[in-house]
Amino acid sequence: KHDLRCTKCYYHIMYEQESTRDTSTLAMLLFRLALLGVFFLLTGRLFQLQIVQGDTFQSNAADNRYKLIEVAAPRGVIYDYNGQILVRNQPSFEIAIVPEDLPFDDPETVVNEETEEINKVLIALGADVDRDVALGIAELMFRRLGRAGFAAAVEGAGVPLTYNRVLASSILDVTPNNEGEPQYIEIPDITQPLPLPGLVALVQSLVSTQKLGNASQPIPILGLVDRIKALQMTEESYRLPSVRVQPFPARRYIYPELMSHIIGFMGVIPREYSETYLQEGYTDLSERVGYSGLEYTYQTELRGVPGYKYVEKDILGREMRTVGQALEPVPGSNLILNIDRRLQAIIRDTLQAKMDEVGSDWGVTIAMNPQTGAVLGLVSLPVFDNNIFAERVDLEAYQKLVDDKRLPLINYAIGGLYPPGSTFKMVPALGALAEGVIDQNTQIVDSGPLLLPNQFFPDDLSQAQPFVSWNHALGIVHGPMNVEQGLALSNDIFFYWIGGGYPKAEFRGLGNQGMVKWAELMGYGVPTGIDLPGEVGAIIPDDQWKRQLYAESWTTGDSYNMSIGQGFVLATPLQVLVSTVAVANGGTVYAPQVVYQVRDAEGGLQRDFTPHVVRELPASAEDIYTVQEGMWMAVNGARGTAIGAQIDGITVAGKTGTAEFCEIVEKEDNPEEKDCRRDDKDNLPTHAWFVAYAPYENPEIAVVTFIYNGGEGSATALPVVKTVMEAYFSEISPRPVASGN
Repeated sequence: KHDLRCTKCYYHIMYEQESTRDTSTLAMLLFRLALLGVFFLLTGRLFQLQIVQGDTFQSNAADNRYKLIEVAAPRGVIYDYNGQILVRNQPSFEIAIVPEDLPFDDPETVVNEETEEINKVLIALGADVDRDVALGIAELMFRRLGRAGFAAAVEGAGVPLTYNRVLASSILDVTPNNEGEPQYIEIPDITQPLPLPGLVALVQSLVSTQKLGNASQPIPILGLVDRIKALQMTEESYRLPSVRVQPFPARRYIYPELMSHIIGFMGVIPREYSETYLQEGYTDLSERVGYSGLEYTYQTELRGVPGYKYVEKDILGREMRTVGQALEPVPGSNLILNIDRRLQAIIRDTLQAKMDEVGSDWGVTIAMNPQTGAVLGLVSLPVFDNNIFAERVDLEAYQKLVDDKRLPLINYAIGGLYPPGSTFKMVPALGALAEGVIDQNTQIVDSGPLLLPNQFFPDDLSQAQPFVSWNHALGIVHGPMNVEQGLALSNDIFFYWIGGGYPKAEFRGLGNQGMVKWAELMGYGVPTGIDLPGEVGAIIPDDQWKRQLYAESWTTGDSYNMSIGQGFVLATPLQVLVSTVAVANGGTVYAPQVVYQVRDAEGGLQRDFTPHVVRELPASAEDIYTVQEGMWMAVNGARGTAIGAQIDGITVAGKTGTAEFCEIVEKEDNPEEKDCRRDDKDNLPTHAWFVAYAPYENPEIAVVTFIYNGGEGSATALPVVKTVMEAYFSEISPRPVASGN
């Protein structure tokens, strides 16, 4: 029994082992089949990845490793006529962030990874402790985001803002509605450093905007970084892979307070014009472009053509090396000006000295070549230092400019409108001659004030309106005179007659429409076409203009005032000079030109500016000569108003101007009421004008000077013009040939 039990047990055990072996064999077989299936699947996938889609994935890998980067072209240099450098490029660095290299925010985490990374970058820059860094970041973000975007980002982060009242200007992303009329608006105060959370919010807002476009384009967040800071940030890039240290060619203006209105300055593309620049082919909205002056007018020429290069990046996205140049950048063109720096300095110093002498806050002197329209010198005072805008806006310095009641950012040579006074008398003089109202022999008598009859009581002289000439206050009458003598004496009675006529004598005069016609022909009423931005037109009024503005019709008295450059007439100093040049050269109206030549980086001539003729005046040589003679007599005649302008060995012709203006002030007896400021003799204040050209026989130079509230033109403006002309003929002329090198 024992053996039988053992035998059964043995077979039972053997049976169980055999069953287990069969099960294990089946499982192994299934496992092997599954493994084989996986192998074939992987093999198929590898075949698809490497063979079928191999080129695609290899290209994508290369795209992640290699990047096509835009390379800015060196900006062109600006020279004066003699080859003196006026503005050049100065090597510097800027710190930028690449949006696509910032970490993605994981919604399942409490910390915003992108915000944390930006925070680390700003701390590495020192934005939490360095006032200048914080201000620099805020200023750059302001110009990229605009005042609304700036305020929304900062206040959205819970950081309070204060606001300042500043002059509207595209420098700070605010453009005036009416050019020439300064306006003030409320903007966030960016002259005080923001705390770190506000700066982080600004950068993050700009990053979000950039991600909607080219996320691989670096966003500058701080410019004007020195070499030490640049090296420090380069070393930090191992832990901050989104940071880029980029070369930054800052502009350096050599003569900032001599050429600021002419050269202008640069800044980041204003937000409101970003679409325009994109349409013109700009891809980097953080690029710096010309904002004013020649930097603006010749932005395309100075900018050059950007290039492109391939760079290899490491696993963290940092640039390792340049692996190929796809397209070499074309350096910007160089500008050679018609302006001689030496003459410009003489103009500035002479004008400033005279303004200081008479206590004036504003003044302009411009010199032109009457034969070509070339601008030889142009000074508008006060000036400003355009280096405060060279890299990033010096906000404290800008605030001082804004607070300056003289508004020095305005170029008053082309952007200021003033009554031209007697310098306008060449217009009715030439117009009356050309239209046959008078001839060179026509005599008009100054026997005292001209009484303009009251239209309702024409025979009652007690109700007539008297119009006087400047000489009457001195107890002098000029008697009979022709047009040459009228100009030389600057007699207002003569011009009342030829401009507005005289009803009682049935002398029709040129009339309002005739004066408008000839003013516009000679260069008034519209911009002159000078190659500088910011030029305004003028006010050459007529009946329709007055009806629209004052709901009143034009009167003979209005024509009288217009004929002597008073009343509603307003013009820029440049328009006064352009009209005089047309007389000086025999009837050609030129567009003023600041730039003489455009040359490439190697000195090759690209563009030579020939004189730009706007029109030839429809007047005879005899009529123009008559007006020239009147201007000659003003300087060289025995009773001329400008005899102080005579220069030994040089014949000068010119015209003085003293223009009354109304400066609104509160009445002393009633501060709530406003009135024009007057002196103790009840006289209005006056602007001083003088315009002249020389040599009379073959003019080389024409100069105008305007001094705000300067008094008599012959006493204040004339000496400035004379000094400039003397310097020109003794130190500047004859002009050398510009080399352009």
